[in-house]
Amino acid sequence: MASLMSCKSPLTKACLGLTDPRYNPEVSNNLIDQDDIWKEFSGYWGPEERNYADVGGLPRVPRFYNPETRSGWPYRSDKMTVFRWITIDGTRYRQKAFYFYEPAPADFCEQIPPEGLLNTVGNGVCGENGNFQFIEDFGTSSYEKDGTIDLVWKNQGPDSDETAGPPKSKTSTLAPADDYGVFAYTDMGIFNVAETFTFSGENRGFLLATATATKHEPTDENFERIVSSSLSQRMSGESAFLQQLKKAFEDHNVDASRVPDWVTNDGALPKCIGNSCPDEEYLCSEGKDPNCSTSPYTEPAASLNGAGLAVIIVCILIAVSTTFYFISRHIMKKQKERLRTRFVEQIVEGVSHMGSVEQLSADDLAKEFHRVDESGDGFISKEELFEFVSTGRAGTISKRDFDALFKSMDVDGNGVVSFVEFCSFMALAGKSYKAGSARNLMARNDVHEEIAHLVDLKKIN
Repeated sequence: MASLMSCKSPLTKACLGLTDPRYNPEVSNNLIDQDDIWKEFSGYWGPEERNYADVGGLPRVPRFYNPETRSGWPYRSDKMTVFRWITIDGTRYRQKAFYFYEPAPADFCEQIPPEGLLNTVGNGVCGENGNFQFIEDFGTSSYEKDGTIDLVWKNQGPDSDETAGPPKSKTSTLAPADDYGVFAYTDMGIFNVAETFTFSGENRGFLLATATATKHEPTDENFERIVSSSLSQRMSGESAFLQQLKKAFEDHNVDASRVPDWVTNDGALPKCIGNSCPDEEYLCSEGKDPNCSTSPYTEPAASLNGAGLAVIIVCILIAVSTTFYFISRHIMKKQKERLRTRFVEQIVEGVSHMGSVEQLSADDLAKEFHRVDESGDGFISKEELFEFVSTGRAGTISKRDFDALFKSMDVDGNGVVSFVEFCSFMALAGKSYKAGSARNLMARNDVHEEIAHLVDLKKIN
């Protein structure tokens, strides 16, 4: 019965999961299973030369650094070199991006910083040392099962480790754009950033990235819209990536105090660059990794389709009809017993030795038969029986009851009651007679033998 009421039954409406993958538990939550583009997107990319083109507002120039608010960046920022390490494993996404900046130009370094501001970050020298930053993103596939990645954690450093945790953005997602690209969108509330990554070249070995940052309400004259573009190449593996990364620290003359230990020690890339990274508990609860959390898309209870509803109605009608049939049979049986009892009571009224009814003989039965058979033709007609039962002291009888009585006596259905049918009926009626004497009478073998003898001798006339 449970299988008949599931959404896979022909009696119910089709499962939502047949047309909507969100409701289908058999559709994988893994990103590469949902879209092959993520397999191409994974890997080591760099060096990526990113150039900025300002559209409105002031150009990107070095700005004095405020250590309290961690704002401003006293390095050349109209171009940078970027390296990316992207890992996709099942439902999990992780990107480590390293941004390298050239030293600030001499004219900037000649300026005297206002009080409380600095022209370097760290222990470097303005105009001599460049710098670097990293951004570490963590994401999971979504319940939508459409290949979308929701970013759930962000680390930024090395000067902003306190920002480790859930993204400050309202929305931060990545999604397959087509067979050759990925689209990323981040809504920071004040501004949004839209990025596209497009593969090109043989074996998709190059990644063209373009980004546009736009203010929702451009109230700051220094920032209305910024567009950047870059081209990077797929690297052969972690070893080549680390070599190029180490070279970038040297090429940009990043102060030694800013270089991570895993670079100077020629170590492997750590799984977590920031001081804090999300653990399993966070990824499964707040991160809503669909492989270890409950999806809001669950198949609703099955509902009957038109055919299923028709089958249920037919079954109910059959059950009701069957019940009604057996109830009717029971009522008819009781009715026959009642009518037999009334008839035998009326017959017994005419027997002279009623006090010893068990001694009725076949002659007595023949006498009673002739009493009902007023025409004397050896058969009791329907009219004769009605006349008899209507004038007796057993009370009135309805037409419906009378028809039932006559039908029960007229066994062969020829429209009249013969003497044999009369005796058979009396034998059955005797079982229902309250005094019990008629039952005892009809059970005696000598009475049956005498009835047969009378029939043979045609004494019914």
